[in-house]
Amino acid sequence: MARYLAVGAILVAVGLSAALLMTPQPVSNTVVEPGEISPIQEAPVQEMAGLDEIGVQPVRRMLAIDACRDAGEKSDEQRMAEYEEQAEEMLRVLGSSSDAEHLLVAALVSWRKAPEEAFLLLDRARSADPRNPLVASQILELCLEIDACNLGRPGLERNLIAADKANGLAWVTVARSRLSRFDEAGALAALREAAAAPSMNDRFAEHALLFERGLAASTDLPPFERGVAALGHGAAIFTGSFLITRDCDERAENSAEWRDVCLRLGERFEHGGRTILTQAVGLGLQAKMYEYGGDSRAQQIAEQRYRGFRNDWQSLAARTTRAMELRDATVQQRFFDTFAASGEIAALQYLATEIEARLPELNAEDSACPTP
Repeated sequence: MARYLAVGAILVAVGLSAALLMTPQPVSNTVVEPGEISPIQEAPVQEMAGLDEIGVQPVRRMLAIDACRDAGEKSDEQRMAEYEEQAEEMLRVLGSSSDAEHLLVAALVSWRKAPEEAFLLLDRARSADPRNPLVASQILELCLEIDACNLGRPGLERNLIAADKANGLAWVTVARSRLSRFDEAGALAALREAAAAPSMNDRFAEHALLFERGLAASTDLPPFERGVAALGHGAAIFTGSFLITRDCDERAENSAEWRDVCLRLGERFEHGGRTILTQAVGLGLQAKMYEYGGDSRAQQIAEQRYRGFRNDWQSLAARTTRAMELRDATVQQRFFDTFAASGEIAALQYLATEIEARLPELNAEDSACPTP
């Protein structure tokens, strides 16, 4: 039976990841009750209201919906329960490890329910591997959210830059930290570094691979199912660095200096981003900055680029809706590798090519749900 992928708002979809997963993701680090929108997840859409097409409630960072549920297929509630069980097992097994990567996984799965415990785990991971960019980023992100953080923020900022200096999103996280300390000049300096950085990597693929290894060390899931679960857990990690759009929105309307740096940041997000999410944020940020600067022509061009980008990735994602039919751990691993090396669009293209080469074409009658 054909299965359909409905990719959500461009700011909350992770294209190929959703096509491979085809299941709801686990609850993110921020507590979200059923039917409630996480403020962290909602913010990017709000901050870029200049692109009306983006205004879809972002219930999840990635949204994969089956129009036709196969007989005997697990319900969303059952899948969510499985994710919770996996998270508890990863915390139980990995939380007592001395390995920095194991401690990071344990922290990420405990962040939502026990942020103070997550902080202690991250601090142990930081001591074990102070130059791990994922650890350095997550501990600073957590310290921006909780009162229990007793580490000096400037030291954490320096540690993140030492670990991930070439990544513009690391500099964005530093900028947000400096703003929270009322250091606006320091934040602007960090954003200029971000706009000039050679890469713009939110490390989605690395988080997914991190969870794949964590699941391998703590569960007996077979390779393909482990990869599917890892994508779900990885998608729950939302980088707060995208909240810089709020800071740009609050300051750029009345400040040419903020408009300029936020415009250049948006350009780097668009052209240097590794994920659809990052590129879409960049296009929206540019449109908003042009609006504040009164350049309606440039704003229209940015919006047109967004619409073209949206149409292109949606067409590509539509070619991956049968990904689960492959059930091929080798293809899945190559997808991960392609994503990590070349970005999400390249990974989408790889998966679409594999599906078209290996699966038979559907007949017209197979392309719709049967009538009950």
